[in-house]
Amino acid sequence: MQENRLKDLAETVLTEINQTARPASEVLNTFTRTHRFLGAKDRRFLTETVWRVLRQKARLAYCYPSASLREQIDLSERPVPMSDDMPKAVRWEVPAWIPAHINQPETELPALLETPPIVLRANGRREEIRQKLKEEGIETAPTALSPYGLILQKRVNLNNSLCYRQGLVEVQDEGSQLSAMQAGVQAGDCVLDYCAGAGGKSLIFAQLMQNNGRILAHDVSARSLKELSKRATRAGVSIIETTTNLPAWQKMHLSVQWTHVVVDAPCSGTGTWRRCPDARWKLTEEQVKALCRKQAQILSKASAYVAPNGRLVYITCSLLTDENSKQIQHFLKKNTAFKLCSHKQFSPARTRTDGFFCAVMQRVR
Repeated sequence: MQENRLKDLAETVLTEINQTARPASEVLNTFTRTHRFLGAKDRRFLTETVWRVLRQKARLAYCYPSASLREQIDLSERPVPMSDDMPKAVRWEVPAWIPAHINQPETELPALLETPPIVLRANGRREEIRQKLKEEGIETAPTALSPYGLILQKRVNLNNSLCYRQGLVEVQDEGSQLSAMQAGVQAGDCVLDYCAGAGGKSLIFAQLMQNNGRILAHDVSARSLKELSKRATRAGVSIIETTTNLPAWQKMHLSVQWTHVVVDAPCSGTGTWRRCPDARWKLTEEQVKALCRKQAQILSKASAYVAPNGRLVYITCSLLTDENSKQIQHFLKKNTAFKLCSHKQFSPARTRTDGFFCAVMQRVR
């Protein structure tokens, strides 16, 4: 297909992204699926064009204020240069209110402009799995911090990988792996994954526990838990149960004492902005305030399930202090039965990973 025609299609996709709350990746995937006449090269060109514009949105608007979206697509082919006279928020491609909510924004926000790698978690001996992937023609490199991570050296369709279909690898950023490891779970523990979603944390907990113990994955979405059950079966995990009704489950299992209650809280997702550049422009201060209220409510409810001397683990994929350190400070001030054991911020600037925050608290009375 001619390049100009593909750029016209990119304009259509970008217009929809700007007008909807749906993630750009979802909009783009839907568009390419419904336009079957696009070949592999056309899809690649379209995808690269859309992401290139999104990653320079603020700078394009600042440097070329009168340019149309179609003109911005042409202008984006050459990287928009940064200059000292640009406002910092423009250089960092974030709304003007964001820097005040992040520790060390001069370091953290420029790192969010980098293109992130695709990271896998090896569900077993990493080097053995790495070799099996290599035999399939999939080259990887070990992550620097997580003993389970493998970095893809180029994009591949994992659905075609035997290792993936057999559950030997899962897509999971190194920061997510590291935050889960902070929880300190081990074989024989009883872990309540309070906001389990599709189970990324539950699955790595099962690995850390050597598939020995008990994990209850709780979420309000039955659909997400169904996906978790599929992933657990594929990975050979047998210790994960699921429920959408935790009070009812607990009444039927009164003897269960939770050594770890994990709250992988709904959050702004600012730690993943390298992968979701469009999300930068859809987040508002009001949404963050609402999320903080929701997080506080969830923490309060989840804390009631922690056994004596057990741990309450709070995780976000955020870089905002409102959702992280300040949230924990507020919780501990109101809940004197808990003490802070540790807290850690992972980020593109500090650990070359997506941004994750993890705080571990212990019930002391």
